[in-house]
Amino acid sequence: MARETLTGETDIRYKRSTDIQVAGMLIYYILSGGHHPFGDKPFECEYNIHKGFYTLDHVEDLVAKDLIELMISKEPESRPTVEECLSHPFFWTTDRRVEYLRRTGNREEVAKYSNAAPERIGAMEQYARDGSFRQWKNKFPPELVQKMEGKNKAYPDHILGLLRFIRNLHEHYAKDAEKVKVMELFPDLFGCVYKFAKSKGWNSEIPLKEMFQREDIVTRFTMLSTNEEHPGVPVQESQPSTTSSGVKEYH
Repeated sequence: MARETLTGETDIRYKRSTDIQVAGMLIYYILSGGHHPFGDKPFECEYNIHKGFYTLDHVEDLVAKDLIELMISKEPESRPTVEECLSHPFFWTTDRRVEYLRRTGNREEVAKYSNAAPERIGAMEQYARDGSFRQWKNKFPPELVQKMEGKNKAYPDHILGLLRFIRNLHEHYAKDAEKVKVMELFPDLFGCVYKFAKSKGWNSEIPLKEMFQREDIVTRFTMLSTNEEHPGVPVQESQPSTTSSGVKEYH
């Protein structure tokens, strides 16, 4: 049950945000194989829901965890709408995720990959489950890497080099790019880049900003016959904090 239903009051007015929090708990339950974000023991679960204490340790997908954090927010007004949930990167297609990576490769910070500070590279790679994207060239066909690098350009074996490689591949060698399944080669890359970009505010800036706009889904289906399109709404970004005990509290 949602936090606002635990007050004991009989005149509680259920809102869509109430269903959103419950849906977030259900998503976590499914993805985690039967665990509850607020605790598996009934007596502590209600207390944690009321206080806003949760853990998402049983889900590894960073993008899924990001969505769940939004949905189970302690305060109803902080929870996303249904349309915002469906616009979240967790539901993006593979092509859209690759486009996000390509656009990230267009950022000035990535374009200057040759002179990137080790601190930035480390900060980005900390979101990767394997801890590093070194030796990423070994996953591409050798002839493609040779073609991309030519005689003078050598991409460094770190995540910024990989992002710029992906950007240039799609920008200059579209036919070759169609043969490469980036998301299969690097299943952790999108979540890693998304979380880092979010922490730095990149997702609110061009060229990534437009990726978080989507037509209003309900209106879209209603107006299909007239082909009228409506501007989407930006995806909210959660700002969880950590208590002294190491448990996250959502504000």
